[in-house]
Amino acid sequence: MSGPTVKRALRNRFEFIRQNEMERLQKKLRKLNEHDRRSVDAITIDIIQALSRGADCALSHDMPEPALDALVRLFALDAEVSEGG
Repeated sequence: MSGPTVKRALRNRFEFIRQNEMERLQKKLRKLNEHDRRSVDAITIDIIQALSRGADCALSHDMPEPALDALVRLFALDAEVSEGG
């Protein structure tokens, strides 16, 4: 598995988790006005992008295959990669 494939799968995994958490918290978020809900959404997107930037930097170098495999297992990326994530 290549670094770019793992990068893409990792970004997709982070976004999947973000969306699931936003959905799970809908009941609490309903108490916020529309502007505040959009702000929360934007903040969580920024967090995902910050996490992805760190991973992108690390994965942009020639990472050894065992390290890539460890990331795949650590973040359960097998499904992401097999689905074309």
